[in-house]
Amino acid sequence: MWNSRLLTIVSIGLMVLFANHLAFTVLEGSRADLTADKLYSLSDGSKEILQRMTDEGVKPIEIDLFFSQTTGKTLPRFIKNFVNYERYLHSLLKEYERASGGKIRVRFIDPVTDSDAAEDALDFRLDGKAINQEGDLFFFGLVFQTQTGSRDVIEFLWPNQQENIEYEISKKIHSLLWPSGKTIGILSSLEVFGSADNPYLAQMLAAQGRTPSEKWIAVQVLEESYEVRPIAADTDHISPDDYDLVVVIHPKGLGPRTLWALDEWVVRGGNTLVFLDPYALDDRPPQNPQQPWESLQYRPASDLGDLLAAWGLRMPADHFAADLDLAVRRAVEPRGPAETVVVDLAIDQSTRDQTLDTSHPVLQGVSDLRFLLAGALESTGSEGPERTLLVGTTANGSTLLIEPGFGDGDALAYTDLNNPSRLRDELVPGEGVVALGYQISGRIASAFPEGVEFPAQEPERPPGLPPGVDLPPPADAEMIRHEPVPDVERGEATVLVFADVDVLSDAIAFERNFLGLVLSANDNHKLLLNSVDFLLGARELMAVRAKHTISRPFTLFDDIEATAEKESLDRERQLRADVEAAQEELRTKQQELSGQNAALFQKHLQDEVDRLNESVQQGNRELREIRLARREALEKEEAKVRRSVLGWMPVLVLVVGLALAVRRRQKHQRALGR
Repeated sequence: MWNSRLLTIVSIGLMVLFANHLAFTVLEGSRADLTADKLYSLSDGSKEILQRMTDEGVKPIEIDLFFSQTTGKTLPRFIKNFVNYERYLHSLLKEYERASGGKIRVRFIDPVTDSDAAEDALDFRLDGKAINQEGDLFFFGLVFQTQTGSRDVIEFLWPNQQENIEYEISKKIHSLLWPSGKTIGILSSLEVFGSADNPYLAQMLAAQGRTPSEKWIAVQVLEESYEVRPIAADTDHISPDDYDLVVVIHPKGLGPRTLWALDEWVVRGGNTLVFLDPYALDDRPPQNPQQPWESLQYRPASDLGDLLAAWGLRMPADHFAADLDLAVRRAVEPRGPAETVVVDLAIDQSTRDQTLDTSHPVLQGVSDLRFLLAGALESTGSEGPERTLLVGTTANGSTLLIEPGFGDGDALAYTDLNNPSRLRDELVPGEGVVALGYQISGRIASAFPEGVEFPAQEPERPPGLPPGVDLPPPADAEMIRHEPVPDVERGEATVLVFADVDVLSDAIAFERNFLGLVLSANDNHKLLLNSVDFLLGARELMAVRAKHTISRPFTLFDDIEATAEKESLDRERQLRADVEAAQEELRTKQQELSGQNAALFQKHLQDEVDRLNESVQQGNRELREIRLARREALEKEEAKVRRSVLGWMPVLVLVVGLALAVRRRQKHQRALGR
């Protein structure tokens, strides 16, 4: 009997061994990515880059991943995040190597302290982090090298940047093999290039007690792939020999000279990316200590005059896009409660299909956008070039008219921008989609059909003259005449127009962690890069960015809060109106009480004042109760989730375990009974 059992065991072992060998032979190279977001699969864009390497017969690229596995063992528990990230990168780089057909060779290097590998990491300028007083360095970076001697590196890899690592790897490969050689010209009234690199300007600002501005991070992001140069604000010609793409950021107060240059560029077929704004955060008013309230009369708005009309669009002045469904909920004051800000708009995965043209290449892979104090674009009719709506609010979107100054009590003014409840009260939802971005394409008409004439030298502007006010040229001024572009020299162009400049600003599009590392706060940078690549025809990297990001949103609490706020919106609006009316009447009564006839009416007026004070207190009390009810609803749902996770789930596991144990015991007893 034992011989037969032994023979059976040996036979089963041989069968398992043979089956494993057969499975390995048949399924070798086969892989299945079972993750929800296909984290371990290459995007179509990366595959296109690898296929292009094969088609063009380029020589292989070597990719070295330096990870201090030995040195990192001395680090505290947080190193686990780096270990998990390294394992993910190991698998991802192997996927590049397998898919490249030999065009990519990957090595994994542990740069132990004082080894040749550690010296190589320093020579490659990887950013080794000191982890102790002995000078041991922790390396975690990538080195890309071609056989022709070109090299690029990612100095240090942070786990919280895992979502973008495939794009960064593919971008490095693409830029090493096919440098773009493209030049982008930026025309802006803002200091997007900063002033810190200009010693003379920095010295002048320091003498005035001002800090030189830094280059926008968005510009730095563009400089990673393209040559980026400024376009002078007084230029009268933009040459296609100098630029491949023109980006216009906050074109404020441009004169006929510059408008002509931009118009000529577009009419001749030059692709253009434009960002306009009714209120740009970085367009700060000049400071006047003697008259500090002048800053509220300053209008930080931009427009393109007749050019926008020639493109078939208009952006009404002082009109701001607003949408309760997209409104960001945040604190407005340092220690104040979170409030819904209807002019601070965030598009996420849940509203993406309602607000974005998801079929357009520019919006592939984009699902998290934020617009702050954006304008409203309007199509002027069916005539003119083809216009495609790219980005908008939901169908409940609307606009708010907000003008400079303090307002007259009824109209909204700049002073109300920090008063979210006032903005909500004035919002009338349901007017329809408000356009935030358009594409214009085709043969675009000129805003100067008869040509243009302007003085050779701009007249000197008096101090304090607002931008956009054109001065008549002196009678003896030398004039320059530009004839309209001949029809044979016109071309087809594509222009992308967005009604927000803050979408690019450091404060909205980027954030810094506690180590000072710049991180993407949302997909705003993808919107910029996709737009640039689309207009320049670089489609492979766009396809890499189109890969879904790692997202596990927990939207239950957000939905409860949004529903509760909508249900109480009308009541809050009425209460605030009652409180404001009572406060205004109270101020009037108090003035009467302090007047000459106060003695005659003191008792009557004092009763009125007491009644109004009670009315104000009652209204504020009800507002607090509404906010308290919302918090209680959230806490109730949170308690329910906590009970289900920490209470019912363990109980369920225990019950199932006991049931299985009882069933096993019964089977055992029945077996013994036999």
